[in-house]
Amino acid sequence: MHHFFLSPDDIHDLQVIFPDRVAHQIKHVLRLAKGDRVAVLDNRGIIYTVVLRDETAKGQRVGDIVRTQMATSEPRVQISLFIGLSSREKMEWIFQKGTEIGVSAFCPFVSTRTLISNTGLTEGKMSRWKRIIQEAAEQSGRGKLPVLNAPEKLADCFLNATQTNGLCLLAWEGLPEGRVNFKEALRGFTGDKLALFVGPEGGFSDAEVASAQGAGCQLVTLGARIFRMETAAIVFPALALHELGSE
Repeated sequence: MHHFFLSPDDIHDLQVIFPDRVAHQIKHVLRLAKGDRVAVLDNRGIIYTVVLRDETAKGQRVGDIVRTQMATSEPRVQISLFIGLSSREKMEWIFQKGTEIGVSAFCPFVSTRTLISNTGLTEGKMSRWKRIIQEAAEQSGRGKLPVLNAPEKLADCFLNATQTNGLCLLAWEGLPEGRVNFKEALRGFTGDKLALFVGPEGGFSDAEVASAQGAGCQLVTLGARIFRMETAAIVFPALALHELGSE
């Protein structure tokens, strides 16, 4: 069954009125017709099973709600993934796959070694990234849309992460002093919010690592092998959710 995230304003009592963009997708892309069922989500954790009706005289696509239930696909632990701004292809891949595995928030940052040094992004780029996240959420059956935060400087991210999450972990493959395996760091964690930091292609500088530790982040290793930035951005949250039993 196809999933669609709609605004609560599109859901009226026992009826759904699909916006033009979704109506076009239903009719011309998916080729769905009267009597077919779709799942509508309001981004508040509720799933509506909807039976499609004929178009109205005004050309609107509507459907009748036949079942309402709470979404059960959201992880117990909300992961905020902090990632260095990189190329378009890498960022879009991370947003798509991260959404599929269960990341709750994406937090891009700019640091001394990121490929992009400016936190300002065009409205068009942010809109495209949000669209990629929504499509991945619909495809993977998520109950809520992951949040996409505007890029910030890394130092600000450290402070924000430690203040709003129960635990903050930074994957770093530098000198072994002060590092622990991520499994050890997660042992005994019972909170519901976890911040994970993945460095850019050039990694974190020593000064940035010291700043992270000063803010309260814990340094961890993901194992004996060195991952590419885009690989670590998916492996880290996937392993964390698995280890916490919150897939």
